[in-house]
Amino acid sequence: MNQEFVSHKKPLSRSITLGCIGFILALCILMGLMSYYSYRNALYSRYRAYITDILNYVDRHIDDEDLANCTETLTPSAKYDELLAFMDGVMEDFSIHYLYIFKPLPDRVHLLSIIDAQTYYKRNVDTEGNLYLGWTSDDEYAPEDVEALADILENEKDIVFTEETTEWGTDYTGILPLRTENDIPYALLAVDVDISEIKTMIRLRTMEFAVIIIIIGALFTILFLLWARKNISQPLKLLEESAVAYARKSHGKRDVNELTFDAPEIHTQNEVESLSLAVKQMTLDIQDYVQSILEAEWRAAQMSDLANKDALTGIRNKTAYDKEVEKITWRLEREPGTPYGIAIIDLNFLKKTNDTYGHDKGNISIVKLSRMVCSAFAHSPVFRIGGDEFAVILMDHDLQHIEELKTALEEALRISAESEDMEPWERISAAIGYAVFDAERDHEVEDVFRRADENMYTRKKEMKAARE
Repeated sequence: MNQEFVSHKKPLSRSITLGCIGFILALCILMGLMSYYSYRNALYSRYRAYITDILNYVDRHIDDEDLANCTETLTPSAKYDELLAFMDGVMEDFSIHYLYIFKPLPDRVHLLSIIDAQTYYKRNVDTEGNLYLGWTSDDEYAPEDVEALADILENEKDIVFTEETTEWGTDYTGILPLRTENDIPYALLAVDVDISEIKTMIRLRTMEFAVIIIIIGALFTILFLLWARKNISQPLKLLEESAVAYARKSHGKRDVNELTFDAPEIHTQNEVESLSLAVKQMTLDIQDYVQSILEAEWRAAQMSDLANKDALTGIRNKTAYDKEVEKITWRLEREPGTPYGIAIIDLNFLKKTNDTYGHDKGNISIVKLSRMVCSAFAHSPVFRIGGDEFAVILMDHDLQHIEELKTALEEALRISAESEDMEPWERISAAIGYAVFDAERDHEVEDVFRRADENMYTRKKEMKAARE
């Protein structure tokens, strides 16, 4: 730093600068924290109340003695069947992610499924993954999580709330211990609500408050400059004119080369000269700051691209698929009847590969299928939407030749599955199903996806029957 900048007689500029910076910084931090926590607490309170109402509503329909006996004998009763149907109805009527009753086993490592509520579609159509009375977890849950659930069952009587973030989103969970008439705990009733959207809402609202705070800071600065121009002596006029000229010239500019300050010739040997030097240095810092912002924006764009990619296969992930669905929905609103289709490809035997050879070999199977799907549908975007499931948005050439491409991919998979030159985890097999948009029966993209998924599961059953 230039020595002339610090060798003034009366350091008035330093006091004013520090006071302004301290005030704006304190205002930003205080208002930012207050807005963030107040808005976050308000949203979470609503979700806690919502979850509490659902848990209490379900709890009122539970015959604890009967359900405790079913849990002990692992045999469903008539009341158990009624409760299962009732909880399925709750799943249909309320906006929740999961509703279930389970019990941590005495070994505090495994969980016992008692009731796993499902929607009508999951209960009667897509039944894969549905749990039944007596199902016991293997390694699906971390030991420390099961330990925590066991503590809740043994020590808590009121609802306990937890939050968990996974690759599929963020769930807010309410857990209510169930007890018999003798106050003996026998199971946990839980409901999961997806709060991914409120996370986004909190971020957006925080950004809105940040903008407001920045505007307040800018207004404060303008008022200060007006006061300074009115109350400081004539030597400051040159500096004020130069500063205004700089502000007008640089407003809205993103080119750092245009953010230059024409320093006036001031030789007063006091705070005015020092302030002139400080302003000049400040504009240089602004140039550096703008440059760092531009670099940060570039890095943010790179991070956004990474956020939409599947880490294992390098193709687009479920988040990117959801965005693509939004684009299709938007396009259909403006151009009804726009042709498109969806293909679903599901890898067979992934669990067997993982259990037999390890998850690293299972990952090789997933990556190989990803490459084969991308090669087969070279003109359409491919997404990994689940652990072993891929989706293709069929467009243009691939849509027009879908049956040929499907046949070619199935033939390539057959050759791979029958090859004796490959390792077991490289001899992959997959079921393929697709559906083409039909304006008469498809009201949204989910309808096309559902038909493609059903066709895929039909093909999976056919393949299983053929093997048997």
